[in-house]
Amino acid sequence: MHCVKLVHRLYPEVDLALNPNHVPHMLHKCPNQILNPKAVQYVRNDRETPMVPDNNYYRNILDNKGLLIVHHQLAYDKRTRPYVKKMAKSQDYFFKELSKAITILSENNPLTGTKGEISKQCNVANKLH
Repeated sequence: MHCVKLVHRLYPEVDLALNPNHVPHMLHKCPNQILNPKAVQYVRNDRETPMVPDNNYYRNILDNKGLLIVHHQLAYDKRTRPYVKKMAKSQDYFFKELSKAITILSENNPLTGTKGEISKQCNVANKLH
């Protein structure tokens, strides 16, 4: 997660909802409230297994290590918490649900090749040509 998306949880004061053991790492990765626009500063959502598809994200957000406020809301909202807990508890359940989600996404006729495009920035749409 790019620091620009989470500095408001660190500065001017650290969000008390964050796991205090996780905060020093976040502050190390995002050391300033005012970011250098040319620097690529980021914090990984999952420090233990960042390159492995697993259910560690769900365990992390239950341990208040979610980087965005929406991660905290997902873990603690009464409507979504049971699903988060189930995903965190069972790697098998996580893979079952992940495979269902990927199947649904692939059935929605995604644009490929020259018909589609890759987002240059994940939070904004590319400009129309």
